Amino acid sequence: MLWFGKQAESAQGADDPTVIRPAKLEVVFDGTITGNKLQVLLDEVNEFEGGLETLLAALRTKQELMQKAFPVTRTEDWGLSREAFLIVLSAVFPARRKLAAFFAELDASKAEELAETLVYGDGSVTERMREFCEIVPAERKKERRAIWDLAAEILHFRDPEGMPLMTRWVWDEETASGALREFIRGNDGMPEIPLDNRPETYEGARSWFAEALTEAGFYRDLPFLIDMLLAQAYADYVKAMSNGLGMVQAEFGGNQHPLEFVLKLLGVDAGGRKSVEGGDADRTLH
Repeated sequence: MLWFGKQAESAQGADDPTVIRPAKLEVVFDGTITGNKLQVLLDEVNEFEGGLETLLAALRTKQELMQKAFPVTRTEDWGLSREAFLIVLSAVFPARRKLAAFFAELDASKAEELAETLVYGDGSVTERMREFCEIVPAERKKERRAIWDLAAEILHFRDPEGMPLMTRWVWDEETASGALREFIRGNDGMPEIPLDNRPETYEGARSWFAEALTEAGFYRDLPFLIDMLLAQAYADYVKAMSNGLGMVQAEFGGNQHPLEFVLKLLGVDAGGRKSVEGGDADRTLH
């Protein structure tokens, strides 16, 4: 894992243009805040049926779904049907609510072409994501923002170790909001948060959290554990901003387990998705 504090040790990574190198951040994340949010996450996970391993298994299933749709090694006969694309979309909660109707009406070959460029194109990660987002007209602002999340999750879950999660709920430079802000002590009093939306910035943050989790005794599944920790932080923020659970319950339904919002953010809620290869509905969490 290049982002796991081993950048200087990897001569191969230094020469590889496909590797995202972590940026040196201008903000300081707080270890105490991180520890507290990690403990809240673990407490909620321990109360959840199946515990941590069930949730990690759900994220691995999502990884497998993305890799089936977008193999690491693309073959000459690679293709992406409309059905497969909509199944991928169903695994991305911030996008599936806003984009399902749009993509259902879009020409299947156009969606396949843009998805191919996003995943296998020669441009930089940011260039490919922006080009993918151009499929949605600029005036459709909600869909335009949602498609960024779709691109971010396709790239991350297809390659969790090599690609940070760059969704808007992790960090959105435009609104200066997201999970990363919640780990900065005194962030409410800061005139601005010096974080941008470059992949290197997300990777710099991820490297810090990887080290923090390692110090806490976690060594396996760090990419997914970081995803869960960030989702917990954003869920805490939304609950606080909505004066408790009112807005959350209105959005996701009442009487839910506290972890349900985290699961929905990560797209591993029991939504009854089919596999990319077709067949019976696949509930990632039982």
